[in-house]
Amino acid sequence: MNNQYIRLPIYLWILVLIIVASPHIYCQVTQTNKALVVDPQMRKQIVENIIRELQAKYVAPEKARDIETALQTKLQNGGYDKIETPSQFANVLTQDLRTAGSDLHLFVAYDPTLEKALLAAQPTPSVKLQELPPSAERLVEMRESNYDFHKLELLRGNVGYLELLSFVDLDYSKNTAVAAMSFLANADAVIIDLRKNPGGYINLHNFLASYFFGAERVELLSRYHRDGNVTVKEWTLPKLPGKRMPQTDLYILTSKNTGSAGERFAFIMQQRNRAKVIGETTSGAGYGNKEFPVSNGFVFYVSIFRQFDSRTGRGWQNVGVKPDIDISAEKALGTAHLEAIKNLAVKATNERKKQQLNWLAPLLDFETNRAKQVSQSLLEKYTGNYTPRITVTLEQGQLYFLGASGIKRHLYTLADDYFLMEDASVPPENQARVRFIRNAEGVVTELQLMVADGRTFPRAREGK
Repeated sequence: MNNQYIRLPIYLWILVLIIVASPHIYCQVTQTNKALVVDPQMRKQIVENIIRELQAKYVAPEKARDIETALQTKLQNGGYDKIETPSQFANVLTQDLRTAGSDLHLFVAYDPTLEKALLAAQPTPSVKLQELPPSAERLVEMRESNYDFHKLELLRGNVGYLELLSFVDLDYSKNTAVAAMSFLANADAVIIDLRKNPGGYINLHNFLASYFFGAERVELLSRYHRDGNVTVKEWTLPKLPGKRMPQTDLYILTSKNTGSAGERFAFIMQQRNRAKVIGETTSGAGYGNKEFPVSNGFVFYVSIFRQFDSRTGRGWQNVGVKPDIDISAEKALGTAHLEAIKNLAVKATNERKKQQLNWLAPLLDFETNRAKQVSQSLLEKYTGNYTPRITVTLEQGQLYFLGASGIKRHLYTLADDYFLMEDASVPPENQARVRFIRNAEGVVTELQLMVADGRTFPRAREGK
C-alpha cells in the first residue's frame, strides 16, 4: 500500500512543479493530444463530473456547495467558452477550484493515460490510500533524484543536516531513508530542511518521524475520511532498522513553500514538543487528496481527508504551521544551527566541549546575521598601540589589526568589545579573535588575543 499524500503547490504557478514531480501527473504534458478540442459539450460534462465528485467525496461538504456554485456560474456565463485546449482548461479549472474552495489540494490534470488506468483499477475505500504503481519512467526519475534525499551533511559542532525535497513512497525510498537516518544517528542535534518540500507520502513521513521517538508507541496524528465516516489514527512504528534518536535535539526548517506532508512533519513534531520549527509559516494545506477520472482524459484531484491532532482537534488547513522562531527562509538554516549550538553548550558537561561550542556560537551568529553595528565613537576607543608591536586603526569606519606578521587584518564585530580577526588562510572557526578590556570608566586598557583552543594572550595598551 502506497499511502500517498499528494504533494502540494503553494501558488498556482507551482502547478508546473507538481506536473513534473507527481508519480502520475508528470506525463500529462507529453501525452496531451494536440488534436483534441474542448467543445461546449465537453466543458459542460467535465464541470458536471467534477461537481459530482465534490458532492460525493469532498471532505468539507459545506464548502463543496460554494465551489459548485462558482463553477456552474462561470460555465453558464460563458467564462470557459474561449478555452479550447485541454491543458488550458485543466489549469483554469484548477485556479477556479482553489479560489472558491481555499484548498490547494484541489486541481485538475489532463492525462489520458492516467484516466485510463484509473478506470481500469479496482475501486478501494479512500481510507486505504491505495495508489496506482509508478511508471517505469517515474521509477527512473525517483532513483536519479535519490528519492529526494537531496543533501546530507555534518555541520560544525556535530549537527546533522538533511535536506528533503519531498516524501517519496517508502516502498521505493526505504533503503535511502535508512541510510540517511544512519548518517544522522550519531549527531548531537539534527536539522531537517523542509523549506522546498511540497509534500508526498504518509508512509515515509511516519517512518522518518518514528526515529525521533522511543520504542513506546506514540500517536502522531488523526485523519478523518468522509468516505465511510472513518477516523484513522497514525502511530509511530514499533520496529525500525538502526538507531532511534529520541533525545536528540531536533530542528525543522520551513518556508511558505512547505506544503502538505512537509507541513505534517513540522506540525506533529511541534505539537509533541519534539522539535523546534524555524523559518516561515507554511502554506496551510491540511487535507489529503486522491485522483478520480472525470471523462475525456481529465483527472480531478479532490481532498478526501483532513488531518488533526486528536488531543486538540487542531490542524493546519488554511492557517499553516507557525514557526517557533519566525525568520526568513534564507536565514532559517543559520538560525537553526546557531540555536542548536547554543542549546548544546548549555547542556554540555565536558568543559572542553562547552568551550568549543561557546567559541562556535558567535561565529555562526556572525555568518547568519553579519557584523553587528558598533558606533563610530566606540570604535575609536579601541584604536592605539598595544604591546608588543600591535596597532589597531580605524579606516573609513572599519577596524583593523596590525601585528608582528606585518599583515593588516580586518576586525569584524561579533559583540561589544569582541571581534573576529580576518584570516583567509584558515577556516573561520580557527581564526583568532580580539577582545578589548575596558575599566570602570570605560577606558580600554588592554586587548586579549584569543585562539580556538581556549588560550588567551593579554596585550596591554601603551600610554594609557
